[in-house]
Amino acid sequence: MIRSPKQDDSISRRQLLRTAGAVGVAGALAGCSFGGRQQTEEPEPTATDTATATSSPDTESKGPSEPYFEQGATVGLEEVATGLSSPNALVTADEDVDRRFIIDQTGGIYVHDADGLRSTPFLDLSDRIVALGEGLPNWIPYDERGLLGLAFHPDFSENGLFYVRYSAPSDIEDIDHNEILSEFSVAEDGETADPDSERILLDMPWHRPIHQSGTIEFGPDGYLYGSLGDGLNPYNAQDLTNLMGSVIRIDVDERKEDRPYGIPTSNPLVGEEGLDELYAWGLRNPWKMAFSGDRLIAGDVGQATWEEVDVIESGANYGWPLKEGTHCHDPQLGTSSEEQCVVESDRGETLVDPVLEFPHFDEEGFPVGFAVIGGHIHTGDVSAVEGDYLFGAFTSSFTTASGRLLAATPQDSGTWPIEELQVEGGLDIQVLSFGQDGDDSYVLGTRAALADDPLTKNEGVVYRLTE
Repeated sequence: MIRSPKQDDSISRRQLLRTAGAVGVAGALAGCSFGGRQQTEEPEPTATDTATATSSPDTESKGPSEPYFEQGATVGLEEVATGLSSPNALVTADEDVDRRFIIDQTGGIYVHDADGLRSTPFLDLSDRIVALGEGLPNWIPYDERGLLGLAFHPDFSENGLFYVRYSAPSDIEDIDHNEILSEFSVAEDGETADPDSERILLDMPWHRPIHQSGTIEFGPDGYLYGSLGDGLNPYNAQDLTNLMGSVIRIDVDERKEDRPYGIPTSNPLVGEEGLDELYAWGLRNPWKMAFSGDRLIAGDVGQATWEEVDVIESGANYGWPLKEGTHCHDPQLGTSSEEQCVVESDRGETLVDPVLEFPHFDEEGFPVGFAVIGGHIHTGDVSAVEGDYLFGAFTSSFTTASGRLLAATPQDSGTWPIEELQVEGGLDIQVLSFGQDGDDSYVLGTRAALADDPLTKNEGVVYRLTE
């Protein structure tokens, strides 16, 4: 039986986090996975499918004997925008205008400029996305659906085109919603978008309300890259006949008779078995990814024990669900172990290890972090993290906003060492995303705890990283 806080207040924080850790306390962000190669029906929730429990005073004040991560530099966070629900991306366009575009999961794209956050949305898609929070299994405390990605065409200043990923309602039985990738153009005034200009590029039926991923990003090659989760069926990530559990790459400037976009001829499966759109696969739920120079770096949310970050390369297989991080994973049991792992896929591909990983719990059983949030390599004026990969952990608690701000030092080979950045005054958010604008890096999140239903609150905040 699924227990709620009102039903049982005796569950300790340690028990809560251990229970939630098997599937990820972040609920929809961390998700839960299950076995069954052709499984199409959601299983009945089990005790490990819920994080709906509360903490107990006798364990709330306890902590690990030593921090899990090496303690890194102290940085500041300057608040630059508030009043949002779930800000999950901050992006810029290649234009001679001082403005940033912040997307709110509830459907709005807002402009942030020298005067702050404009109240009128640049584009409002709230009437085109699913009703957030409705129809969810009771083991999902945070709805992952909604407005998920935004990218501006490299020639935006000339053509006014940009692209979005969002979750649209479906009228088809057994389809929870449709994942949409669309092109829009700006209105004549250049200050807002034209909502009637939508051109749908991809319309993907999604059986379950989870593991959509959603980041879209133009690469230095001018092609559009997009991340897609495994749809809550882990075997999708090794199935090259669908787009789930992958990073795709398409040419938005070309149109074919059979599809409204082109395929780069250098995509790894062109002329091979599998879908031409696929660029890399074997991923679980690459919630956030970004280019840093010519490197595409993605945070891939774990299930049982480990969170990971991968450098995405053409044709690479990152191992899910055969591996979780560098560890062996049993997709039938949903568990990871230190046993000897397979090193190749059934097709003979070498399974690529992540450049970094961290566990849900330390050796003493205390929480480290759930749902890795991918970021970018900082190149700005905050010297303490210059050249570091800036990323985070969504949360380590169900009842308080307790994200973690992390930095890793990129290496030419091997794993990247991780430090936890110390934030002046503490970090008071669940970390949802990172963004960059020239020399500035931004951290996005919500001050609302998971137990407080964040998508119904206006506790979203955007911080700028400072010395």
